[in-house]
Amino acid sequence: MNILVLLAGVADIRFPLHPISLDGNAQVHEQGTPRRVLSPFDEAALEVALKLRDAQPDTQVDVLLLDGPNSENLLRTVAAFRPNSVRCLALQPARLWDARFTAAQLVDVIMREYPNHALVLLGRELGDLDEGSIAPLLACRLSRPLFAMAQYGQWQEQGLWLMRERGTCEEGLQVDQPVVASITNDRRNKLRHPLLKNVMEAKRMSFARVVAEAAERLGLVLTDLHVAPVSARGGQCQLLEGDEAHKAQALVDWLKAQGVMV
Repeated sequence: MNILVLLAGVADIRFPLHPISLDGNAQVHEQGTPRRVLSPFDEAALEVALKLRDAQPDTQVDVLLLDGPNSENLLRTVAAFRPNSVRCLALQPARLWDARFTAAQLVDVIMREYPNHALVLLGRELGDLDEGSIAPLLACRLSRPLFAMAQYGQWQEQGLWLMRERGTCEEGLQVDQPVVASITNDRRNKLRHPLLKNVMEAKRMSFARVVAEAAERLGLVLTDLHVAPVSARGGQCQLLEGDEAHKAQALVDWLKAQGVMV
């Protein structure tokens, strides 16, 4: 089986946030030297793919990392885990906040460069926008089923199964057709540590670049947006002030005034 892993990276919280501005074409410009690292969901998606290859060595794992700040170092980080290939994906234009637009760009690359990859894995919040909408839009545009919030995968006699937990139940999907799976982090998919020799080898590697150009303008650009009107807040509202003890006592007094026995 061929597996494609899509990674984006997130801002490294160990460094101060950097200034961000918009130009006249609504393109985001990041100033200074911003740094990115793999998010927990990126790491989980990569680890799921690596575990599947460990269990079945003829599995091919290819990685596409979205271009952006600190891409070269991030590519080397991923390469140290020895996927079959690692390439940098440049979105032109890059509008990760527009999920429909980004999904259309990703589909173009997948159909052109990875048409035989039956399994596409990506972190459940690709792009770090905390909305998780790229995965379902990607599955829809690829005309593939989506298995969301997957936690791990395993080979069984019938083939590959993807698994997730829902409350006290465990749900599984047998992958018998091309599918997209969004991965959430879990103790079973914590990313391994790379071997030191692989880390050193990755430092000497160079990486190919793939460009995803938009065939047409889809959706909105930031300059089309307007500030939402401010609505006056109504109803009875009282802000509690002071330390925690004072707030707790004020809440108790209010409840007593309402006739609540406390």
